[in-house]
Amino acid sequence: MGAPLDEMTVPEKMRAVVMRDFGGPDVLQVEDTAIPRPAAGEALLRVAAVEVSRTRDVATRTGGHPFSRQVSLPHVLGGHFAGEVVSVGEGVDPALAGKRMAVMNHRTCGRCAACRAGRDHECGDLEILGIHRWGSYAEYTTASAGILHPLPDNLGPAEAAALAATGPVALTQLRAAKAGPGTTLLVTGATGALASLLIALAQQLGATVIGLSRRPDTVRPAPGLTVLDATRPDLTDAILAATDGFLAAIDNICAPAVFERYFPALPHGSSVVVSGAIGTPEMPVLPVPARDLYSRSISILGVRSHTEAAAADFWQLVHDGFRLPAGLVHEYPLEDAARAHQDIEHGATTGHPVLVTHPTGENR
Repeated sequence: MGAPLDEMTVPEKMRAVVMRDFGGPDVLQVEDTAIPRPAAGEALLRVAAVEVSRTRDVATRTGGHPFSRQVSLPHVLGGHFAGEVVSVGEGVDPALAGKRMAVMNHRTCGRCAACRAGRDHECGDLEILGIHRWGSYAEYTTASAGILHPLPDNLGPAEAAALAATGPVALTQLRAAKAGPGTTLLVTGATGALASLLIALAQQLGATVIGLSRRPDTVRPAPGLTVLDATRPDLTDAILAATDGFLAAIDNICAPAVFERYFPALPHGSSVVVSGAIGTPEMPVLPVPARDLYSRSISILGVRSHTEAAAADFWQLVHDGFRLPAGLVHEYPLEDAARAHQDIEHGATTGHPVLVTHPTGENR
């Protein structure tokens, strides 16, 4: 059983954004629900901020994404978040109570062949917060103690939630792409949450970046970053003119028309790294010319999620001072979850939309 709740600080009920059907943003309604209790190995946390994911949240809500089939209604969406530990379940250190934490969105089983071999990102029994169990669009939620990472004192909750959502998977992708000093990467969807952090982290690691975006004028200029319009018909030539070769393309959009234009520019021996479940119900199919895979030694690598090692290393980078560039975190009150979803669907957001339980006006 979980440790007793402190009745002076935790009410009997909480606000949560509950989804009782699949459909448009209006299916997200704020309700009063019971506060959950932490099971063995878990902690109860007071949620401060939760990242709004195009894939896990917005696409799942529609009912047309593969994640939707894994959801039992009624449901609370929300994965990566930042919050404070309130109480703990059996087997968890009570000293965690009161600590500010970043919480990752999935728990691996630790038992399957992939986990035992250290390939935990390939776990066959992955449990995703906000998909397989109620998530963090709420004032309180429970999570496995193994996915908690302490936050530095000078990091606000909204940015912490954004970093949790994209940092570890970005570092996993960059490692798969072998990014490092003197390398050049191509990154699609440069205005998006994951891509914006990918670009910043790649530069931290010493790489230069060619970013592709349908809205190149909205991408913040930065040293070592060249941004090209992903819709231009001469994109292949523009990429070749911008660099004498790049190590890998990191493509988390997988738009077939864009892929057809950047694929001819891939140098011999390069790779395409793809992550995420793609944030639209219409799952794209890439027109891969198989002949070029062997004639030009090109690899296509799927990275489903971050590794535990990458998560630990990423949060060490944060403790060492890594932060998102200014202007990439945008707060919405918890009650405005539907508006956040609508803005994402309409392409009205850049960077990281984040729901906060107590708005601070943070708009970094």
